[in-house]
Amino acid sequence: MSGEDADKARFLRALAFEIKRKRPPAEALAECIEKEGRGGRHRVFRKVGVALESDGFVAALRAAEMLGDEAATILAAVVAEDDHRLLATVIGGLADRYDAD
Repeated sequence: MSGEDADKARFLRALAFEIKRKRPPAEALAECIEKEGRGGRHRVFRKVGVALESDGFVAALRAAEMLGDEAATILAAVVAEDDHRLLATVIGGLADRYDAD
């Protein structure tokens, strides 16, 4: 696994944890972006924060290059279901995918 994939997996696991705690997805993502900024990766996640504010949760994860077209389509449907457990499980599955690479 590359260092970039490990970072993505760690970020997605943190996001899944926050969502599992019943935080709204956009709020949880904003918190994770803020934490990454404190870790010295502010520049990398600036575009993600902009995408979150202007285009929403799924677009922000696409801006972070954590989702392809197919995964974004599926994740958008999961977000629309408004089930925090399902969303956290799907995001955890994405993290598992990065761990496996």
